[in-house]
Amino acid sequence: MDGHRPLQIEVLINSPGPHDQVRVRDPFLALQQLGVDCRIHERPFRFNSCIRPHSLVIWQRPLPESRQRQWEHLQWLRQRGCLLLTEWDDHLRLFPQKVQWELARLQLAPLELCHGIHTSSSQLAEALRQVNPVALVLDNNLAEIPALNLHKHSTGNKFRIFIGNQNRTQEHEELIDQLLEWLKEDQNLQLVIVGSNELIKKMPSERIETHTIQPYSSYRKLLQSCHISLLPLNKNLANRCKTPIKWLESIAESVAVVAGPELYNRLPPGSNLQLVANCKEIIPLAIKLRQNSEMIKNQVKAAHQQVWEWQDQFNLRIWLYEQIWKRRKALDNKMLNRLASCKGLPATYSNEFKI
Repeated sequence: MDGHRPLQIEVLINSPGPHDQVRVRDPFLALQQLGVDCRIHERPFRFNSCIRPHSLVIWQRPLPESRQRQWEHLQWLRQRGCLLLTEWDDHLRLFPQKVQWELARLQLAPLELCHGIHTSSSQLAEALRQVNPVALVLDNNLAEIPALNLHKHSTGNKFRIFIGNQNRTQEHEELIDQLLEWLKEDQNLQLVIVGSNELIKKMPSERIETHTIQPYSSYRKLLQSCHISLLPLNKNLANRCKTPIKWLESIAESVAVVAGPELYNRLPPGSNLQLVANCKEIIPLAIKLRQNSEMIKNQVKAAHQQVWEWQDQFNLRIWLYEQIWKRRKALDNKMLNRLASCKGLPATYSNEFKI
């Protein structure tokens, strides 16, 4: 891994879908536009044909068939002078039970048997540090921020509440009684629910608009049609490891946000976010906003400016990748020293391969 080689990046998307758009696809497409030698590959991919020698490889959510297979992937990449970063964007407890069992069977091989973890949250990086102490934290960003639209908060009788959170059964159950009461009191209220079956079953069908999980562009258009987005998030470590991307998306589409109590209280001053101390306060605060269009406009206007200011991070991302690439030999040695005592693997030495 010696020598001055230019940075080239190979991104492997293992589970393509709406969730990878903001985290993987958009940022690396933006880097391409800025002149970075970066290529994106979707599963199924063949290493021989898609990974160039001497590349920084960023692999989104790999799930190999075995721990030994992950080891073989890593060694194949090392032989060709590559670094491997595993892109991981959620706490292990937030994955479906089947995926959790599979990761346990593999002894967390995708996270351990790589040079480092590529993630979106410093809290998540800290939680995974016992598995792999090397983590690169890069915030999620949006590729598209539409112009501010305050007009929709001044016109029309229908008032649309967006609820598009996945895996939020407990939080949504805490909202059900209050939502039913609000629907009864406000005949112009409409709930727009994406993929939350526990809510859909309990709400009157004539007062809700339901959608399955949407392609990303459709999801953003749907969000754009709403006035308030509800982001309930109970306090626990797994939720603390998430990122405020749903706040970014909502504000980008000029939608007011009521959120909390976890995660969003760490947003910087100027985020203009309506925060609650517990999920029971979500609906009363949303009602308060509903009754005051000027309050909604002020929040959306200030927060929209904040989102724009957050977006200028792509040059920083390029710089970080370049610094990692310059230190590739040191990172490889650090990984080898760590894996030398790793259970279930052959002894590993820094001179095992001539790279």
